[in-house]
Amino acid sequence: MLTSGSLQALDLINGVLLEPGDTVIAEQETYGGALTRFNRLKVTVVGIPLDGEGLRIDLLEVALTDLKRRGIRPKYIYTIPTVQNPTGTIMGVQRRRQLLDIAQRHNIPIVEDDCYADLIWDGHRPPAIYAMSERDDIIHVGSFSKSIAPALRVGYVVAPWDVLSRMLAIKADAGSGALEQMVLAEYCTDHFHAHVPELRKALRLKLDTLIAALEENFGTSAEFEDPKGGIFLWVKLPDGVDTRKLFQAALAEGVAINPGPEWSTDASYAASRMRLCFASPSVDEIRRGVAVLAEVCRREFGVPRRIANIASRGS
Repeated sequence: MLTSGSLQALDLINGVLLEPGDTVIAEQETYGGALTRFNRLKVTVVGIPLDGEGLRIDLLEVALTDLKRRGIRPKYIYTIPTVQNPTGTIMGVQRRRQLLDIAQRHNIPIVEDDCYADLIWDGHRPPAIYAMSERDDIIHVGSFSKSIAPALRVGYVVAPWDVLSRMLAIKADAGSGALEQMVLAEYCTDHFHAHVPELRKALRLKLDTLIAALEENFGTSAEFEDPKGGIFLWVKLPDGVDTRKLFQAALAEGVAINPGPEWSTDASYAASRMRLCFASPSVDEIRRGVAVLAEVCRREFGVPRRIANIASRGS
């Protein structure tokens, strides 16, 4: 079913699957828009920590076992397996199989948010969890907003008919923009496969600029892992920095960041973390913005001036 961006897809899924007081499983760091909607619906979110390959299956097993012991069955597992938002990790095929296995054993549906799968730097995307599964309770969400144009607002959801039919019943937008769909269809037919590699190349250049600017202005005060793709970088600042306060101070200087607590189920863990989106600004704006951000961090939080980066990136 076509939707007005992936957010409408998530809203429709929540509309048919969730009620106040329900529990869902999500990655500890996850899409801020999804967390906002869970909070609005008064849903309990159990966050599972991540590693370099995404959601940790061992800790998911522990959490599900504990919930089962307390008589709680989560309504679904929400995951962003491919270019995880905001960490930029990619879940390997073996871990995807493990996730499918544990979800089946506990009889819990999976909602797979796959919005960034076209933006992997090397172009080799793993199979979708939906494609790997023989079950009928995997829901797959995608979007053209990141790969073509955000303003077109064309997303989609692939799901079993018993779920889609209920979503259709509450889809009250009189039909998601037909003009946008026709423009997208005409463009993609001839240009999509040539456009996406060029887009990835341009985004990778911006990411390299962002990384170089962070190393130049922050040195070892900014820690991060090089993401596997996407449009964002997840950055750890010194523990004394509260990125919610940094957000206000930086915005006053014309620089926007995403405070870490808004992208995590554990606000204390993410307090000194921030998500930097590099898709829209030019390389010059990225350089200037990071320099301003570093000055704000020094002024507001005493973050030291650049320290020689003798450690490996992301250590």
